[in-house]
Amino acid sequence: MAKIGYIREQVASISELLKSKKKEDILMDPWLVRGLKYSLQTAVEAMIDLAYHIAAKKFGHAPGDARDAMRILFEGGLITRDRLTVYSAMIGFRNRVVHGYQEVSAEKVYEMARNELGDFEKFICEIGAVLEEGENRTNDGR
Repeated sequence: MAKIGYIREQVASISELLKSKKKEDILMDPWLVRGLKYSLQTAVEAMIDLAYHIAAKKFGHAPGDARDAMRILFEGGLITRDRLTVYSAMIGFRNRVVHGYQEVSAEKVYEMARNELGDFEKFICEIGAVLEEGENRTNDGR
C-alpha cells in the first residue's frame, strides 16, 4: 500500500539525516528542522489515513477525528491501549504543527525524530495483516 511505503520513506530519510548530522547542526539549521517537522507531520498523516481506512472498511465506522480512528482500531483489537496512547500523542504533535495550537520547538522535533521513529513501524506491523487481508480480497475479486 502506498501509505505504508510513504511512511517508511519518511522514516528512512529522517534516520539518514540523524546519522549524517550532529544534533547541534540540525538544531541550528531552520531548514533541516522544517524538513524534519514536515516529514514527521506527513508520516503521522499517512498513519491517520490508514486508521480511517481500516475503521471504515473493516469495522464499518466513520471516525469523527483521528484519535477516534485510533480508538476504533483499539476497540477492534488491532492496537493495544499503550499503543493507542502513543499514537494519540503523535496525532497531538501533528495537530500542533498543522494548526499552530502551540509552537513546537526545534528540540521537541529533534527528540521526536530521535526517539519515536520506531513507533511508525510498530503501527505498520499492527495493521499490516488487516491491510494484506483487504488487498488479497481485492486481488481475488471478492
